[in-house]
Amino acid sequence: MIATLMPRFSKVLWRLPGAAVVLLVACLGAEAQEVTATASFNPPQIGAGQIGTYVVELSGIHSAPNFSPPSVPGLAMPSQPSGRSTQMSIINGEMSASISLQFQVQPAQTGSYTVPAYTITANGKQVSVPAATLAVTERPPTAPDLLTLTVSTPRKEVYVGERLPLDLTLNWRADVHPDLSGCLTLDNDNFESVHLSGNPDQTSTIIDGQRYGTATFHTFITPLKSGPQTVHFTQPLVVTMPGQNNDFVGNGMGGFVFSRQEQVNLQSPGIDLNVVSLPMDGRPANFTGAIGTFSVQEPSLSSADLQVGVPVTLTLNVSGQGNFDRLRAPTLNLGSSWRTYPPKDSFKAQDPSGYHGDKTFDYVVMPMSDQTSELSGLEFNFFNPETKSYVELPLKAIPVTVKPAAPGQSVPLPAIASSPTEPTKPQLIGLHTEAGSWQPPQPRLMLTSVYFWAAQAIPAAVFASFVMVRRRKLRLEDDPVYARRLRARQQATHAAAKARASAAKGSAAEFYEDAQRALQEAATADRLDTATALTWQEFDAHLAANGVDLATRQQAQEIFDAGDALRFGGFAPNEKDLAAAANRLDNLVQQLLGRV
Repeated sequence: MIATLMPRFSKVLWRLPGAAVVLLVACLGAEAQEVTATASFNPPQIGAGQIGTYVVELSGIHSAPNFSPPSVPGLAMPSQPSGRSTQMSIINGEMSASISLQFQVQPAQTGSYTVPAYTITANGKQVSVPAATLAVTERPPTAPDLLTLTVSTPRKEVYVGERLPLDLTLNWRADVHPDLSGCLTLDNDNFESVHLSGNPDQTSTIIDGQRYGTATFHTFITPLKSGPQTVHFTQPLVVTMPGQNNDFVGNGMGGFVFSRQEQVNLQSPGIDLNVVSLPMDGRPANFTGAIGTFSVQEPSLSSADLQVGVPVTLTLNVSGQGNFDRLRAPTLNLGSSWRTYPPKDSFKAQDPSGYHGDKTFDYVVMPMSDQTSELSGLEFNFFNPETKSYVELPLKAIPVTVKPAAPGQSVPLPAIASSPTEPTKPQLIGLHTEAGSWQPPQPRLMLTSVYFWAAQAIPAAVFASFVMVRRRKLRLEDDPVYARRLRARQQATHAAAKARASAAKGSAAEFYEDAQRALQEAATADRLDTATALTWQEFDAHLAANGVDLATRQQAQEIFDAGDALRFGGFAPNEKDLAAAANRLDNLVQQLLGRV
């Protein structure tokens, strides 16, 4: 037959593309081949509820015949194939072609299901399809489901606040294609939310002749409450899987695999954890909250040239693995020779989850005495969950040489932008009189007239006002203490009002600047020197000498320290903090003004 057909088409073969020529020749060669059929299940064993594939492969044929496998009780199978593919090969000049037809099946229960042998018509001939058997078990130990989600942790005991590493593994059969479509969720409110970040580790393996894909995400879980806890994870997926609809993709030459997309919420088996609190025995008084394994570089100063009253930066770097998000700045116990401010911190992650990384703390410190020879009292601590113990790392002291303050320089209070305003000078109201015309006596007595007394009172009031203003002006000129007290009261009240307005609009920098100035003016209203020129020691000593109690002085110092922490450190008050500070400021200003 080939000899008859080939001359007829020899004149047009050269016009066809190479692939088309090969396909055409394969089809002509297939006409002369014997048609055979095989049948099997892939995989041959599945678990109850899983989906398998019934495969019929026809060799020596170029187009698939139309047939339906026999029905089997308890085994759901469509009458038409859900996918098909065509394969062609040339061996020693001999061409062969085959077609594979796939039917998705799903058993109703465990047991053995056999599709019996049957006969189909292909190329005008009767072809026998052999029987095939599918075994269905409760849960096959070797073959996973179409899609599975598993979770593993290195330990089952975890501490409150600890970042416990978590491996989340997604398995899928090769003929499905999962795509993450949403955030991973967990069903336990006693844990922080888990986020998948970075690219997973991907591999593939063959189980019972079936290829499976695997993607493992490395993340962490943080418990918030102690006690036995069970956690399930749910991951939303969009899954493209074989099916029967109008969507299809090409698969090789002449073959098409039909597919469909489904939204799947894949849930993991429960993982049991024993969450315990950190032990109190051996816990450092200034525990940083760090749980993991950490190391610390020796601290360093931004400058070796130190001077009393001049701030410098102290840098401390912590590296390792653990809960960096809960790691608080180590406390500095530098003594009275140093003034410290809350630090600013920065974090550099070494992995997408932030479990490994480096955290840097930058403190602003200020030497207060030129007798200081070292910066000591630095230490870092953490809890090691592997050894179940606290680790304390004392750090070496930093030798320093501190120069005295420059001549005329004092250790200043926080720098306040000084913009004193002169009080408004009283304006004299000039006397204005006019001669009136003579009126004859009236029967009514003028002493009983309201207008008479009002007319008499106005000049008297004007004269009294003139006298008071004049006396006040003379006192302001002759009594500098009184003038200073009056001016300080006005400036303190004005600065306190500005501070309240700054707090209301959430401007922390402006609030603390105005608050410090209000306290300085209110507390030193009886001093002739400038309030902002006083050192803190002089300022505090002045309050104590004027009978201001220790609690009030400490409240004033809190406002000064907060202003310093805002400028030099990492202090970041919110609107609630500012509102509370504004109320304390009003009380302090009134108390201090009441003493002058």
